[in-house]
This record gives sequence, C-alpha cells and structure tokens, in this order.
Amino acid sequence: MDNRTFDEFVSRQQESVPETVSVNWEKQRDEWLAHLDNLYSTIESFLSKYVSSGQIRHEYRSIELNEEYIGSYSAKQMILRIGRQEVDLVPIGTFLIGAKGCVDVRGPARRVQILLVDSKASDLKWPIHVTVSVGGQPPVASSRPPHEIEWVWKIATRPPERRLIGITQETFFDVIMEVANG
Repeated sequence: MDNRTFDEFVSRQQESVPETVSVNWEKQRDEWLAHLDNLYSTIESFLSKYVSSGQIRHEYRSIELNEEYIGSYSAKQMILRIGRQEVDLVPIGTFLIGAKGCVDVRGPARRVQILLVDSKASDLKWPIHVTVSVGGQPPVASSRPPHEIEWVWKIATRPPERRLIGITQETFFDVIMEVANG
C-alpha cells in the first residue's frame, strides 16, 4: 500500500467523524444532587409524625462519591434511627444503565435499591433503540418521536422478577420494615 492510499483513507475518515455532543457534567451532577434532596424531603414528610414525637431520629452525613466524567464530589447520606435499628440511605451515584441515579437503603437484614428512572418505567427491562446508517448516509429519522422523560424515584423489587414500584408512604415503610427485618 502506498502513502497516497493511506492519505485517502485518512481523509475519508475525517469526513465521516460525527460532531460530538458536549455534555455539561457539572450540570448533570447538580441535577442528580437536586433529585437526591427531593427524595430526602419526601422521606422526611413521610416520617414527620414519628420524628416530631421523637420515635425516629434522622441526620445527614456527607460522603464522597467518585464517578467517571464527573470526578469526586460530596453527597448527603441519610441516617434513620428507629430505636436500636439504624437504616442508612446511601447514594450510589448517577450515570447508571437504565437509571439516572441510585440510592441503597441499607439495614441489618438486607439492602433495597431506590432508582431515579423514567416515570413510565415499570420494570428493569430497558428498550433499545438501534439506528443504522448505510453507505455513510445519515440515518433515517425515526417515525416515533422521543417522549419527554420525567425522572421519578421508584423502589426496585428483589429478583427474580425485578419491578419498579412508585414511592408512597406505605411502600417506603415496607422498605424500612424489609431492610430492618421488622
């Protein structure tokens, strides 16, 4: 192969390089932390009766998370004390497959995940969208317009049939009972 053939190859490759989409990772991190604060506010409202009577105490601890692209940052972990039981809500991070965020609810008996997912999601099966380009031509636009994603927190049930359940006071209390072996 001579250099001219290689030069032509390099030139063709430059023409087909798609424009890269710039992602504001700081904004992504801040959105994730805002969703986390909203989750904690919701939980505080669920527990307000028990907190005001002194039956449950809660506090926050700062933990360090480190994620690809975002780097190291501080997030809040929520600690619930119910008598002798301690239940921790530990943020795992964002940029997960099929979810925008994950929080582990950990107690002495087990761990349950709360995921930040599309409001329309009901299970952990993710639809896959494939785009094909033939002969270097731009892909044909999909006939189905993408829907606007509304991010909500949902509880992931245990295997083998992992479903997503909306968070209500009742479902959150069930999670506490499950992780605390209540």
